[in-house]
Amino acid sequence: MQYAILRLSKKENHLETFDLKFKLKNNSFVCKWIDCVLEAHQNNYPISEPWAIHNINNYFNKKYIKDNLNRLINEVDKVEKLFGFNLSDIDNQDELNKIHSIFEQHHGKLNEWKVNTLFKNKPDSFRKNLSEINQWIHVCEDQGSIPKIRIVRFDLPKTKKFTVEDYKLFTNKRTFGTIYTLYCDVGKNIEALSEDNDDHHHDVVPNLHYSSDCSIYFHDDDDETVKKAEDRHKNYIENNKEKLKKFTKEELTTGRIELAKIESHLSNEELLEKMKPYNNIQSFFLI
Repeated sequence: MQYAILRLSKKENHLETFDLKFKLKNNSFVCKWIDCVLEAHQNNYPISEPWAIHNINNYFNKKYIKDNLNRLINEVDKVEKLFGFNLSDIDNQDELNKIHSIFEQHHGKLNEWKVNTLFKNKPDSFRKNLSEINQWIHVCEDQGSIPKIRIVRFDLPKTKKFTVEDYKLFTNKRTFGTIYTLYCDVGKNIEALSEDNDDHHHDVVPNLHYSSDCSIYFHDDDDETVKKAEDRHKNYIENNKEKLKKFTKEELTTGRIELAKIESHLSNEELLEKMKPYNNIQSFFLI
């Protein structure tokens, strides 16, 4: 395997497509990630968020995002009242933190939902809606920020953990057209908690597990932005030593691992313009 191919399409016309080609990185972790992607393909696990194209086109606006999140909350509460309120504004971080804490409390860590009694004798849509609430919270938080595409397959079990050697590959700097590992634990990691002042969360869950899930960023971080983020992370770790003592130094590593880099004859601006008409992730595969 040398390349990853992302195929975008138009939701209203699956025949109209646009492919992006990424050269896989030559590092020790990429083989592990490839194995996850192939496992997902072999088991026919679908892309769970075919709409997850953020800040590239005008498909999502604030009303659309808020209405979708509140629709999911109401669907969950019809079956069992877990929330009891709707989001008033997608920029209200305290409300988003509260909604996330309720999701985290009831869903359980990673694959715990499979034995969670909350989901017994309830329609499958109940857990699906609860899980999607978590994703739409992140859509709210990402609105109007960095252009990116998320590729997630929630059906793939999240059982594999980063090793000490893997953590050495982590970086806090994002570069345009690069595919990175994506946080796939249930909870909030140091990066999120150092930014959103969340008083509602139940526990810190750093970057522990990996899967086929990944993000593609269409943005370059400058050195000052990276340093500020790293300083926030260090301050959070320093100020929460007691809470974090159950984790190793390596497990408290922040950032993500580079997986692949885009190959294109287009400039960054031309590429973003080309992507604008597409609002659906049709497929993601390796060759």
